Amino acid sequence: MSSVQHPKNALHYAKVFTELVSQPFRYHVYLSRTHAVALNLSIEQYLFQKTHPNSTVLFLYVNEPCVVIGRNQNPWLEFNHDLARRGVAIGGLYSSENKVDVIRRRSGGGTVFHDLGNVNFSVIYPQKTFYRDKYAEMMVRAIRKTNPRARVNERHDIVLDQGTLVEEEDRPDPNDTHRTSFGSSEFRKVSGSAYKLARGRALHHGTCLLSSPNLPSISDYLRSPAAAFMKAQGVESVRSPIANIIDQSEVKSGPDTSAFQHQIVEAFVQIHGLNMHELSPSVRNTSGSGTLEGNGQIASGILDARLLEIDEITGMEEEIQSPIHLYDQTPQFTLSSHTIEEDSRSRPPLPIWFPPSARVYLKAKQGVIIETWISLSEDTRSEEEAIFAGIFEKKRIMEVENFSDLFEDLPTRYRKFVKKKERDIRLVCAWLDLMLGKITKHPVIKKKTRHGFRLALLSRSSMSVPSEDIA
Repeated sequence: MSSVQHPKNALHYAKVFTELVSQPFRYHVYLSRTHAVALNLSIEQYLFQKTHPNSTVLFLYVNEPCVVIGRNQNPWLEFNHDLARRGVAIGGLYSSENKVDVIRRRSGGGTVFHDLGNVNFSVIYPQKTFYRDKYAEMMVRAIRKTNPRARVNERHDIVLDQGTLVEEEDRPDPNDTHRTSFGSSEFRKVSGSAYKLARGRALHHGTCLLSSPNLPSISDYLRSPAAAFMKAQGVESVRSPIANIIDQSEVKSGPDTSAFQHQIVEAFVQIHGLNMHELSPSVRNTSGSGTLEGNGQIASGILDARLLEIDEITGMEEEIQSPIHLYDQTPQFTLSSHTIEEDSRSRPPLPIWFPPSARVYLKAKQGVIIETWISLSEDTRSEEEAIFAGIFEKKRIMEVENFSDLFEDLPTRYRKFVKKKERDIRLVCAWLDLMLGKITKHPVIKKKTRHGFRLALLSRSSMSVPSEDIA
């Protein structure tokens, strides 16, 4: 079958795409020109569901700065909410206009950071031929055209060996994608993968750090202040040192991903014994808006936001970017200020402003608080635990703007306690806000100085208040 389509408008474009996807092409190759993470992941899901069960699909896309967590992960444990709200620093300054979106994808695996210097690849193929390293090896072949240090490691990640060039007699076969000619005692990760198997189809998708301008701060975005105090079911990310494939000093005017995408397409075509001339011109050249084309055994083309004319893709996009999808699928976790039987890890020092006699324990499941033991003093612990339980339990964490709000407009039976303990309540709530990614109502506290006392605001972004003790 062969057809070349020049879509006249968005509706026609969407119709042509759905027709190509529904036909039994053996291969599909698509490049996205939208940088919207929710839309790209929805296009990927649509291709996973709609392409022929015996077909193989390559889909490449680049996203605006965002954090993407795995299907079975805890958002409060995997990223720093405060940094994501503040956005990406441009010229050293943060702006909410550059905010970092956060999405829970439909596949497993760990949390990753995307930006315009990161190329994402997705390969969908028959489950009966699933092999974890198959397309990681393809990506290594593409990367080695730019950086010969790339290889697939034992965790199925792609890394760059950092050692010096070994002696010629010790160098492996150049086609060996699991070893390089460089010392491998140290390496830097440039690509991580996630997988999904369903209905006879296999999905392998991953990141590729080509030339991220945010490389020095990625670990900050993926480091939650709650990590030392939270124990979660589900999957926790494995931290690894990372690097760009292209040194940032070699990037003159921002990331250019087109040439690298072309290398990936060439590697895909090569391993499947295809011909680049079977692809649409826009895909061969990885440029322009181009056409959607079905040529022989391959369908290919450039994809963009016009696919929102497809109701199923729009529905997938709305679902995946909803707070319910991000937070309410969270597996059970506990948050505790001190060592407990079910989480015996030692804790780092609490903030200097944290009430010294206070104890906080919270258990949540699917984003809802189901159990608490919170007290402010030894003498009245059982009474306080009951009061906090009555106020906190059954609350959806995502609906709490900040925890001190829960103490507004309380029933009469709680008011005496709140009035007496207001300062300590606000400080405990501030700690919970910090742990659970809320915008803290900064409590006013007294700080001891050489000249007596003065008022100070609790820092939103720090685990401690600098300077002297709090009275």
